[in-house]
Amino acid sequence: MSGDSFFHLDHIRTSAGSRKLAEWDHDKMESALEVIKCQKDPGHQRGGKRLTNLSVVLPNGEVQDFIWTWQSECIMQARTLEILRSNGLTGFEVKPVVARFRKSIRRPPPLWELVVTGWAGRAKPESGIHLNDQASCHTCAHLKYTGLSNPRELIDKKVWDGSDFFMVWPIPRYVFVSERVVKTVQDHHLTGVQIVSASDLKMTDGFTPGRLRYYMPDARARELGEPLGIY
Repeated sequence: MSGDSFFHLDHIRTSAGSRKLAEWDHDKMESALEVIKCQKDPGHQRGGKRLTNLSVVLPNGEVQDFIWTWQSECIMQARTLEILRSNGLTGFEVKPVVARFRKSIRRPPPLWELVVTGWAGRAKPESGIHLNDQASCHTCAHLKYTGLSNPRELIDKKVWDGSDFFMVWPIPRYVFVSERVVKTVQDHHLTGVQIVSASDLKMTDGFTPGRLRYYMPDARARELGEPLGIY
């Protein structure tokens, strides 16, 4: 690994292509999202910021160090959190998670949701990602972006704030990390996660991420997002 390498943390797919992902516990997550209504186009009604902490239903079996939801939220065990903190890793906060097993009455271990606060700005234009202004709606701030076509040009190192966990806009659900995170995961044999070089990400068709405040603490989202018009 070189000193300027960046990576993406993701869930693990089995050889058969299936994924052991946690589901929202919908009885407890009812009305969990704010509702965005567009005064111009009713078809733009959608969910906005999540208003509650996560409540999830876990797959049966061993609880891994990292757990992922179908909504691409990243959850970790308390022991995983302690490892990250003891290694001085930066660029994240956590929120408590309420969890139960799908088909077992046993109690899961304490779990925490990873909230990324580190920042590497907007994707470089050379990556192929840019705002599709014609497809976006300025009335309800429904932003649409083109897809990733050149992952080697995704991250602007000059904008990266040096955090170990960081976000690139407009792909806030991609957990980007530094080499220090990769080394910590490997040294402690943490489970439930695969590490992909950022330059090896797959090409995509497009993104509709919403607003930065959906993903970061409000003060941090305002600080970063207002100057860019994405708060």
